[in-house]
Amino acid sequence: MKTRSLIAAVAIAISSFAFTPPAKAETFGWASAPLTNLDPAGATINGGFTKFPTKAGMYIQQCVAPVGTARPATCSDTLQVWVTPAPGGTSPTGGIAVKVAGSITGKGVTVDCTKVQCGLFFRLDHTAPTDTSEDKFFPITFREGAAAPVLAADEISVTLNGKPLVRNVPSNLAYRAEAKIVATAKSGATVTFTSLTPDCSYSNGIFTALKGAGQCALAYSTVASATTAAASGNFPFILNPGVQKITLKSLAIAKNKAKALPAESNFGQAVSYKSNSKNCRVELNLVEVKGPCTLTATAPAKDAMWSELKSTIKVTIKK
Repeated sequence: MKTRSLIAAVAIAISSFAFTPPAKAETFGWASAPLTNLDPAGATINGGFTKFPTKAGMYIQQCVAPVGTARPATCSDTLQVWVTPAPGGTSPTGGIAVKVAGSITGKGVTVDCTKVQCGLFFRLDHTAPTDTSEDKFFPITFREGAAAPVLAADEISVTLNGKPLVRNVPSNLAYRAEAKIVATAKSGATVTFTSLTPDCSYSNGIFTALKGAGQCALAYSTVASATTAAASGNFPFILNPGVQKITLKSLAIAKNKAKALPAESNFGQAVSYKSNSKNCRVELNLVEVKGPCTLTATAPAKDAMWSELKSTIKVTIKK
């Protein structure tokens, strides 16, 4: 009830405040206050959604006013809220606090929002990166006064198994796959990582998917110094089924001898073997050979975890 009362109150407070109409009719509803006469040294806009899109989550960013129907060219690298019903973001059903400032830095460009029109820009999140149907800009204004000193923006580089990650752009991650995270900050600051979702974990530089379907998000942050602003952001991941396998691809066995084959896959599933000829006889995970043959190894898939195993093993006679 308190959240509804807050949203209703701020909706009335801004009902006469003009905003830029979107190119397309958005489906979300938003109410917030204050949007005018803000403290340039830093302020918080309190609001909430009266209606939220069903197709994806949303980003709320402080940006310079867009030109026409284009998306803003400059948005703050740090003043952003990710709103989503999924774990890892801010829930759309409660109150939402959006921090703003009289000066913002985005992509190495610093803008004085006391002299240039800035505002809150709403857009669908990384799950719908090219969908502009919910794009909307709410202008904000700042009162006269000194803005907080603008520190140089840090540059954070993060790789996954040597491949660069891009903030807010999803990457694929398979269940239990090797995923080594390496990060550097241009300032030399320590980069701290946190898994935002329970379906993935982060520890000692390794990011691990605990499921083979759904989404995860890895957040990073640094602490500000006397010369460099704090940096933060997140990297979204689309989870895929793990690749079930056995390490054995071929083997050589003495004629008329038997040898044990791997009983389980890398995910602990019992592996079944079948010979394609009478040269090899298979019983459970033991194979006895009279001549060259190939074996087929199989193991069942598990929904939302890993794929089916179907592997071929070449068997030769040891000389």
